[in-house]
Amino acid sequence: MSAARLIYILGILQQETNVDKELTLHQIYDKLLLLHPEERCSEQRVREDLSVLEGLSEEGALSVRVESSARAHNQRCYKAYHPNFGLNEARMVFDSISISRFLSPGQKSELISQLEGYLSGQEVRQLRQRVQTRSCLMQNEKLPQTLQVLYQALDSHRCLDFAYCRFDLEGRQKPIKQYRKILPLKIVWEKEHYYLVALNPDHPEGEQQRNYRVDRMEKVLLSVPFWRKIPAVPLHYGQFDMFPAREKARVTFRLHRDLLDMAFETFGTGIRTVVDEEKSDWVRFTAEAELSIGFTRWVLGQAEKIEVLGPPAVRAHLGRLIKNLYDCYRD
Repeated sequence: MSAARLIYILGILQQETNVDKELTLHQIYDKLLLLHPEERCSEQRVREDLSVLEGLSEEGALSVRVESSARAHNQRCYKAYHPNFGLNEARMVFDSISISRFLSPGQKSELISQLEGYLSGQEVRQLRQRVQTRSCLMQNEKLPQTLQVLYQALDSHRCLDFAYCRFDLEGRQKPIKQYRKILPLKIVWEKEHYYLVALNPDHPEGEQQRNYRVDRMEKVLLSVPFWRKIPAVPLHYGQFDMFPAREKARVTFRLHRDLLDMAFETFGTGIRTVVDEEKSDWVRFTAEAELSIGFTRWVLGQAEKIEVLGPPAVRAHLGRLIKNLYDCYRD
């Protein structure tokens, strides 16, 4: 038995077969001689090698499952596949990479080509049609390396030092602040961005949780060990964005029926809507809302299809903002 021949045969199975496609012994033999003529041997030797691979598969010694089945005229066919990673799973992963707005086309192609090694040639061809996204002007090619350092910090319980950036007038990211001994808690994907949820020791106890946009972080370095135990209390996320608000209120909305799906997705299916008696095709409901900048942006973003009826202070605040907007555009 040749160890090299075993590897070559396994490679043929991985490239040419999958859970739905098999090769006969004769097909495997022909491909072996075509790709590796130095491994010339009898078909019986190849059959024995395939039996060895099946045994290793049953013992869990291989990353793929190798199986055979009997066909007509007592002909055996063979296949290799990843039992938990097939075409459907691959499409989900490939689409996730394709829609990333922070990877360059080259980075996407490199990642996808590496993953194609887990699939057969037929499956790779089936995956040529992928989800399309609008082009993004901001592709941060350093993002994978930054994320690697963040995950390393989480695994090793180390704090982070980094510079935080903003764009200048020329459209270049410039550091505006240096952070030290930031204790990482979790990495979150929210509204097309990665965020690092962390504790900042420069703030008072109970107010230390902060959220940092990962694509705005640079010169990220591992720092001192964690300076406190990770709190058992759940992390705080904003209702309308990553940034929670201290103040909440029971807000009554008047909403056009076109936005019902959005209302349930935002406030949950527990809200109770009633038909509005003043406007046709409108409903009313009351829900608890965080009074954050995200809330204001969310309301104004729905334009003329939403109205905040109360409480009076919240309605008055929105009214002042709308008046300011009107004054900006009034000729």
